[in-house]
Amino acid sequence: MKSNILLESGTNELEIVEFISGKNTYGINVAKVREIIRYPDAVIPVPDAHPSIEGIVDLRGKIVPIINLKKHLEGSGEIDTSSAYVIVSEFNMSMVGFCVNSVEGIQRLSWKQIEPPTGMISGDSGSVVSIVKLEDRMILLLDFEKITANISPETGMQEDRSAKVDKNVHGVDRASKTVYVVEDSNYIKKIIVNNLEKAGYNVRTASDGQAAWDYLNELLNRDDFHSIDDHLNIIISDIEMPQMDGMHLIKNIKNNEKLRHIPCIVFSSLISEEMSIKCKAVGADAQISKPEISQLVGLVDSFACP
Repeated sequence: MKSNILLESGTNELEIVEFISGKNTYGINVAKVREIIRYPDAVIPVPDAHPSIEGIVDLRGKIVPIINLKKHLEGSGEIDTSSAYVIVSEFNMSMVGFCVNSVEGIQRLSWKQIEPPTGMISGDSGSVVSIVKLEDRMILLLDFEKITANISPETGMQEDRSAKVDKNVHGVDRASKTVYVVEDSNYIKKIIVNNLEKAGYNVRTASDGQAAWDYLNELLNRDDFHSIDDHLNIIISDIEMPQMDGMHLIKNIKNNEKLRHIPCIVFSSLISEEMSIKCKAVGADAQISKPEISQLVGLVDSFACP
């Protein structure tokens, strides 16, 4: 399934698996898809499980929960097991299967074709993180991390109640440093910002890589611009974002003489051995998987307050 595009870094392109659940057409990044299978015969119901969980299946020695996506998104949905598919996904260092009506194929796209949802369908409670507009249809990209966290909170990213409260690190006042967080999920952005502000950092945010890149260029073009360090000191970026993804953003930053010294941390659910290599290829200074929020402040400290 994974084509040559996934071997490249910083192209601002992606591939999505297009599928149908209920009456809607959705998409999931190919980088999150382990495999696609017909609905298994041996799905075992789990007592007292979340209503959206159909059960578990043993997939070549790994126990994988199966989520009824239509039931989760719409509140109801019987599965026609004779025709349904399961998209087996791997992100946030765990595997989960999403049961869908049908799989339509793979679309190769530029992130510029992907738009954030309007305010009426976004927000902390929304599951739609972005929208693909094609000539004859729209494809909704879902916040799969949020969906799985709603079903099983312990598997998702949560507020780190053990975050450091000492506002000084190695004699450096965290309040003197500004962290720029680039993240399209409002749900995740709020958690990151809360943890950093609790630790004492100043935080600015952007909802996608293009907005972040526009802001950086706006600073560079100011008549009174002296150094980017006067405005921000470290960047934390997701990978999957509309308009411009995090890999392309970091590649642009590291190719700019006035910006390349800024530490860039990739904070993504897609972190794997392969993805770590891609992050380093575009110049990222570090990468960390999204569930590991407890490690984020310490990592920021190592760059902002060495």
